[in-house]
Amino acid sequence: MSDSDSSEGEMGGMFSEPAGFNPPPPEPTFEIFTRAAKDKQPHEMKLRLVGSHPLWAHHLWNAAKVFADWMDDHPQYTTGKNVLEIGAGAALPGFVAAVNGATKVVITDYPDNDLIANIQYNADNIVPELTKEGKVIVQGYLWGSNTRPLLAHLNPTTNPDTTNSTPSAAAPKELFDTIILSDLLFNHSQHRAMLKTCKETLKPGTGRAFVFFTHHRPWLADADNKFFEIAAAPVIDPPEGDESSDDERDLGGFGFKVEKVVEHRMTPMFLEDPGSEEVRGTVHGYILSLQ
Repeated sequence: MSDSDSSEGEMGGMFSEPAGFNPPPPEPTFEIFTRAAKDKQPHEMKLRLVGSHPLWAHHLWNAAKVFADWMDDHPQYTTGKNVLEIGAGAALPGFVAAVNGATKVVITDYPDNDLIANIQYNADNIVPELTKEGKVIVQGYLWGSNTRPLLAHLNPTTNPDTTNSTPSAAAPKELFDTIILSDLLFNHSQHRAMLKTCKETLKPGTGRAFVFFTHHRPWLADADNKFFEIAAAPVIDPPEGDESSDDERDLGGFGFKVEKVVEHRMTPMFLEDPGSEEVRGTVHGYILSLQ
């Protein structure tokens, strides 16, 4: 079409997008997860995914699917347990923990309104009764920040105020039995923040943190695995009076025991991406514990 024939020439750009116009975000999508264990109810879970999100919550990740089925085969880690999921996305593992008889499941992700509202929608529709009973709780949480709001769900007399460092009448006594981290390790700059949250909220001795993930970028596998090096390294307490910054001293690690329990091959999430399909399609599962 020539310039003289264009409608913009005749209408003066009446229908052109104004400066600063942002198109509406993509609509949410749904994905149905079918549990491998045929005797489990509900056998299917319909999860709503946000239409698009910079934190990749618009996908149902392979690691979440593998871990959900693994939990069905290992109910001892969820039945009668207090469970925390961080970086939950659609929160599939958290919902499987709930229907497998967890005492309480606290599902968290970055405190973004759309993200948290979507998880709440899934909770209201997948486990409505458990949500009404307060056995499933959804809230925003920033990795590495004050954990009192999380622990307050297990310790009703604990002051959840993150702005007040003064201990309440009763400091948190009950900690989480199970913590879920599903496909989070690509956030390399946040490894210490995740581990700090786990260290402060996981019950020593019997508690277990489950870390399931895939090397979506094979050339960064070493950076992904650095998480476990930091987790297992011994704790180094700074000398009394040491005022050096974190960049100036050895931060040490977090003193976790690390054990690999799963290696499961699936179809890669993004077939067109570069790198070995075998690496990009393999889900790894680890357990962290504190003595």
